[in-house]
Formats: sequence, C-alpha cells, structure tokens
Amino acid sequence: MVQKKAIGTKDNRQTVRVPIQLLVDYRADGHYLFDFCRDLGTGGVFIETDTPQTPGSALELTFTIPDSKETLKAKGTVLWVQAKVENRSDLQPGMGVQFAEFTAEQRQILEDFIRRHHGPKLKEESGQQHSA
Repeated sequence: MVQKKAIGTKDNRQTVRVPIQLLVDYRADGHYLFDFCRDLGTGGVFIETDTPQTPGSALELTFTIPDSKETLKAKGTVLWVQAKVENRSDLQPGMGVQFAEFTAEQRQILEDFIRRHHGPKLKEESGQQHSA
C-alpha cells in the first residue's frame, strides 16, 4: 500500500508527495553520485544521503519511474538539508531538492505517476512553481 501526503501539509509543501524508494543518480559540482529517494512529487524529491549538498546547490538528476520504466532527467536545487539526529530513526539524513527544469513530456510522465498513486485529488500543477 502506498502512503500519501496531502497538498498543503504541515511542512508547507504545495505539491503531493508519494513515499517511494528508488535510486536517483545525480551530478553535483562535477561529481556523479547516487542515493535513494524517500519520497517523490511533481515539485521535488527527498534524497536520503549522509553527505547532502549544501542548500542552493544545483543538481542534475536522473531516475526511473517504477511502473512505467521511463527514465526522467531533471535539473534541481537543494532547498533544505536534514542532518543525522541521534536517537531519531524517523529523521533520515538527506536533502530536499526542488525540480527546476523538466521537458513537458517528462513532467507529464511524472504527473501521471503521482496521479496513479494519489488519485484524482492531485491538482493540475503544470507551469507552476514547485517546492521540495
């Protein structure tokens, strides 16, 4: 069963996030890295990592949508970082990345995936600013 986070949740996100674990390849400062994401939405992704990039860092991301096998490429910006917190297994270290650039076709593929896992309550977000 897929859990869902609603639009306008207490963390001030304006888009829906679907909890999912999938491999994300990303390039930052000329280095190629890969980690797993914890959740994915039309506005961004949370990438679990013990070595997050600093807020404001530009990333080039590549990931595959599980049920469609489509590989998406996007540019993004690190908005926030979660450091490791001792005795808090519910807070995974990582970084929240806001998507900055998708082709229209790739954005549609991502929106379709989120809609399949969230249902009809997903509002149309094409062309709007998204937050991670």
